[in-house]
Amino acid sequence: MQHDIHSERDAGADSEDRGRKLRRISRVAEWLALAGMVGVLAYSGYLWSNQAALSAFLLREVPGVAVAAAGGSMILAGMLSLIPVAIFVAAMWEVRRLFRLLGKSRVLDPAVPRLLVRLGRLAVAAAVAGIVVRTLVVLVMTSSNPPGQKHLVIGIGSNEFASLIIGLLLFAFALVVQESLRIVDENRSFV
Repeated sequence: MQHDIHSERDAGADSEDRGRKLRRISRVAEWLALAGMVGVLAYSGYLWSNQAALSAFLLREVPGVAVAAAGGSMILAGMLSLIPVAIFVAAMWEVRRLFRLLGKSRVLDPAVPRLLVRLGRLAVAAAVAGIVVRTLVVLVMTSSNPPGQKHLVIGIGSNEFASLIIGLLLFAFALVVQESLRIVDENRSFV
């Protein structure tokens, strides 16, 4: 009997400790997500205010030498490069929402699976956008090159694979949380 009381007390202390850790991690993650949003938006603003920096940023993917892109091409390529930025900002916003829930110890909140699915979709969108936008930016940036010097770059790198894997993990976690919610609801109906 004495052993049962101590193990229940230890289990309660462990649960409380995990709750404190989750709240601490969630606060840090919320602030990191906010910092990520602010950082990427500030950098994008800097690039748009400095044509030389924007040109250097856009040409980083172009193999070989490209003729300086015309004004319209530069603007179009710059606008295309904002697509991954928008996806990143949307993902960080959803990350903040998820960690805010987790920080309130609402792990089995019905909103958690929906947020996980949204984050999974954004991760997959980021992978696809990374490939498509890079290809289009290079095409646009080299569109004013002389014949035979235009470039087509289609690249799939570790960032795209990581985004796809993270998206699939988030979809899987969403299913796990949905199943946990179903079990909790089922257990409530028995009581």
